Amino acid sequence: MRMTDNYEFTDSLPSGYEENVSSPDSAEDAVDRYSFTMLKPDGELCFGCGDLIVDRYLLRVNDQSYHVSCLRCCTCQIGLERQSSCYIKGNNVYCKLDYTREFGAKCSKCLRSIQPNDWVRKARDNVYHLACFACDSCKRQLSTGEEFALQEDQVLCKTHYVESLEGGPSKEDGNMKSKTKRVRTTFTEEQVQVLQANFQLDSNPDGQDLERIAQITGLSKRVTQVWFQNSRARQKKQQQQSRSDCGNSSPSPSSSPSKISSPSHWMNSSDSIHSDSMSYSE
Repeated sequence: MRMTDNYEFTDSLPSGYEENVSSPDSAEDAVDRYSFTMLKPDGELCFGCGDLIVDRYLLRVNDQSYHVSCLRCCTCQIGLERQSSCYIKGNNVYCKLDYTREFGAKCSKCLRSIQPNDWVRKARDNVYHLACFACDSCKRQLSTGEEFALQEDQVLCKTHYVESLEGGPSKEDGNMKSKTKRVRTTFTEEQVQVLQANFQLDSNPDGQDLERIAQITGLSKRVTQVWFQNSRARQKKQQQQSRSDCGNSSPSPSSSPSKISSPSHWMNSSDSIHSDSMSYSE
């Protein structure tokens, strides 16, 4: 990183990524992030509109002067005078959000941008949303520590990778498996903690809250909804059992309500990488 009095340069490569995650730009055409300062004008021309700056103040970015109202993101047109920094590529100015969308890392499965609050997993040069890192054959989300293979950009669990090497299962076996095998969603420890915390606040969230929780956990809205349905059913069953036990025997001072048990299929996700690590340093 090279610092100057009025702005700073940072490499476009996210600081938390390994070297195998490439920058969207070449070294000759790098996208740099600049901070800017507010100064009093002295007969300067605005780099944005080309007019003489006669306002009381101007903004200066990368040795270029702007009217306060002219320093805007070229994509969303939001004014940047209240931001601490901006991104410049060529003569185009970007806010952080639009720069990340256009030039930041994208999920190798869904091809959508990876946002600063997303959890991601990496496989070779590929980066995936947590919910997108699933076997392309059985669609099951893969857990931390589980063996997998990357075959022509397809993610395969160990079972289906071995089957692909052996020529795959017979048609009859495949039909039987498709009828009897049930796809399970595996939850990470962080996902379970977020789900349980929200369940304690509201056991029956509305659609908007489900969308919010799904976005935080990296799960689909449908999977999140099913988790809450199962948790409510489990809670109701435990409450009925507790009432039944109270009716059959006198309560003891040491008795206490049962707690909702955690799903049994989550694994420790110590190798998950929160994409805050890919945000650009101030």
